[in-house]
Amino acid sequence: MPIRSDLSRRLAILAAALSLLSCAQAQLRADSPIKIAVTGEQTTHSFHRVNDPEYPQMLGELLDKDFKADPTPHPMAGGFLYGGGTHYRIGNFGHPRGTAIDHALENPKAILRSTELKLAEQFAPDIFVVGPFGDHESLTKVSMDHFTPDLTRLIDRIAAFSSKPKIYLALPIPRGPKDSSDNYRRIRIETEQIARDKNLPTIDLWTPFLGKPEMFVDGTHLTPAGRHYLANLVAAAITGTKANFP
Repeated sequence: MPIRSDLSRRLAILAAALSLLSCAQAQLRADSPIKIAVTGEQTTHSFHRVNDPEYPQMLGELLDKDFKADPTPHPMAGGFLYGGGTHYRIGNFGHPRGTAIDHALENPKAILRSTELKLAEQFAPDIFVVGPFGDHESLTKVSMDHFTPDLTRLIDRIAAFSSKPKIYLALPIPRGPKDSSDNYRRIRIETEQIARDKNLPTIDLWTPFLGKPEMFVDGTHLTPAGRHYLANLVAAAITGTKANFP
């Protein structure tokens, strides 16, 4: 009996210690900023936007009043790589000519083969916004028939991160902003189908940008107001609030 009593006492102490450890870990997670990773093409990151904020920076500023970009340079030059505030930390892992389609070219660049994706995994995000894609898929010299299987592979790769991020699929922004491109339309339809198949939330960037030429510099590049609009849409999707439409 004394042996059993001593064993029971030790097991009770161990259970209590494990419970305290679990509570401490939960509190640490609650006190840590939420990490948001974003990837995509030039809409997410451009070579040219030095001192010209990109949408991920605007996203951080919407989510955190004290958001600041880190001095760490992006591997593709241009804007910031990391930034954060009290509640959120943003990692900008877009590539100026990134594609969801996998291929061996350097220009454009398959996100699946990019340095940015490796950095994103090291970032250990809690949330991952995938896309938008659209402008460079046709430059890969690979059939658009590869879009769905390759985007699915990219999603599976991100889902396998040790941080197990919640994944959002961003629909493409309409070119121009008109529903006039077969490739863009196909990307939107197939992205929506992948989201349904995998039970993932989407961020509709298609509908809000239709018929808003004032948001575009040209067919694919957004004005600062357009980028702020995009940041509002992404922030609203992540936080479950209503976007502040212009």
